[in-house]
Amino acid sequence: MTDSFADTLDLGGLRSPVGVGDVRRFDRAQGTPPGRRWETKVVVCTVYLAVQAVFLSLYVPVAKLPSATADTITGAIFVLSGLLAAWWSAAAWKDAVRAVRVARAATSNGLDFDVHPGIVDLPEAAVVSVPGAVATHALRPRAAERWPVFTAARIGPELARAVRQRGIVAIALDVQTPHLVVHNRRGRARGGFAPKVRGGQRLRLEGDFDRTFSLYVPAGYERDALYVFTPDVMQRMLDLAADCQAELVDGWFVLTARRPWRLWREQEFVALLTVVSVLGTRVRSQTQRYRDDRSHRSGEVAPHGRRLRVRPSAGFLAAIFVPGVFVVAGCCRLLGLV
Repeated sequence: MTDSFADTLDLGGLRSPVGVGDVRRFDRAQGTPPGRRWETKVVVCTVYLAVQAVFLSLYVPVAKLPSATADTITGAIFVLSGLLAAWWSAAAWKDAVRAVRVARAATSNGLDFDVHPGIVDLPEAAVVSVPGAVATHALRPRAAERWPVFTAARIGPELARAVRQRGIVAIALDVQTPHLVVHNRRGRARGGFAPKVRGGQRLRLEGDFDRTFSLYVPAGYERDALYVFTPDVMQRMLDLAADCQAELVDGWFVLTARRPWRLWREQEFVALLTVVSVLGTRVRSQTQRYRDDRSHRSGEVAPHGRRLRVRPSAGFLAAIFVPGVFVVAGCCRLLGLV
């Protein structure tokens, strides 16, 4: 099924050549601020090297270093700075080329691609919620004829976009379901941003799925969870999203990967869209007829089924414990207790 789906995708854009004019047109179309454009980064590198040359030309005579020593130091600094500037410029160019190629492939397959950071407009998910998070490299469908409504993006804290990033895809469902969390037990896939689900809510299953994932369910919704996670759905998740964590919340099916999807690579571009089309469509189909008999409103879930009970994460506890120790110690000193 995966191979046949991949054959329906147009991947030519990921292999197409990209020139400077293509990058400029892409930046104009995206509304990229001048400070974030590739040519600006090259100019910054050039100005940096020029300023450095002027500084060295003024510093070396003042330092009164021996001629051979001065030449060695100056040459070494220029070589290292040139290599650093070349690496930075090449990396900026490579990122620009990759963005153009992904945008071309997205357009060919009825998708929109946006590289600019923005506030994450996603459900309040327990596994992936990040205070002040922003999303970049967002992929969305242009129309619902071919794709379900979804948003795939790179997500991370606004103040640390270079680290602690994840790949996320949120697929809209037709109805609300109980809050279900599928925690990945593999070490390389662990590590959510948010509070952890409390124990005592895990539903034990059988087979490979239970060895790979832990399914958490609100009390009293165990049978409802089995209605959603049929053997077919569990097998597809094992096949297509074995390195992800999943969550059903507020009418969304949210999948989170430990690292962002590198969409410029054909394999990962296909893998993401396969997850959306095959696994996402199957979950949507399985939940379409779901109804919560405990709720008095049609299409909604009873209050106790809307959220699992969670506990603070270790990082959150550490963040408040260390300052708390200093506060307590300071209060003790002020009161003369120590």
